[in-house]
Amino acid sequence: MIRHALDLNFIVGQGIDLAATRGTEWVAEARVEDLLALVFITAVVACAHLEFRQPFLRPGLRTLKHSYFTNVCTYLFNDVTLSLLSIPSLYLVAQQFSGRGLLSHLPEGPVQWLITFLLLDLILYAWHFATHHFDWLWLFHKVHHSDRSFNVTTGLRFHMGELILEVFVRVAFIAVTGVDAELVLFNQALISLFVLFHHTNVTFPHEALLSRVIIVPRLHRMHHSDLREEHDSNYGAVLSIWDRLFGTLREGEPHAIGLKEVDEQRFADLIKYGFTSRNAFRRASKLVESTEEA
Repeated sequence: MIRHALDLNFIVGQGIDLAATRGTEWVAEARVEDLLALVFITAVVACAHLEFRQPFLRPGLRTLKHSYFTNVCTYLFNDVTLSLLSIPSLYLVAQQFSGRGLLSHLPEGPVQWLITFLLLDLILYAWHFATHHFDWLWLFHKVHHSDRSFNVTTGLRFHMGELILEVFVRVAFIAVTGVDAELVLFNQALISLFVLFHHTNVTFPHEALLSRVIIVPRLHRMHHSDLREEHDSNYGAVLSIWDRLFGTLREGEPHAIGLKEVDEQRFADLIKYGFTSRNAFRRASKLVESTEEA
């Protein structure tokens, strides 16, 4: 009995050692893009786990499942489509401007990284503001706001048209600043983690205090209100300082989540919705359920 136990312990130990070795080898050989993707997926799963354990808003299970499925399908479709269109290759073109922009005189290091991050966050604030105030940009951006369930996968719910335009914004940022394209992409990956965080359906102690510095879920819930006077606020991606500085910060809880007279859509409906100027997009079946606070 003891011998069998020792043999089993030895086999398990060898398995753990082998898994650790293979894991280390994969990390060493993996591209930066692969590691960032792994971090991103891990963040989605972690945020989903948190909001399932202690949700702040409580939509019906059917609404939540529909939201998760539609948003994940949209994300995968966008990822594949953008790759097939070779949109990421635009960053290689922008890289030609590296060393010739406004920040090119700064030596590589923490100061350049910090300034790049702050400027990119400011540009994304301005871009987000624009998507709410120009009809031709709202055409695509309203897809993001049409989700009737506020959860981490809402941070994945964007129309392909908006994502393509946003790539051009980042490419222009690289060309104007002259910083390395990889630095901008790394900062964008970091900002994407914050986007997942502030879309997560949770609340936590001292959230109001943290909101003085960054955009937290309680601020971004207001941004997803179905009332225009409420959702035209809190545009920040990471820092809340831009909303405070430009007078677009709004506290409180939203009237309701989503867009008025817009019911949940399936994946195919979502793609079409981004190409229609109609704000209303009603479907026969009602999927909207209660969003009462926990």
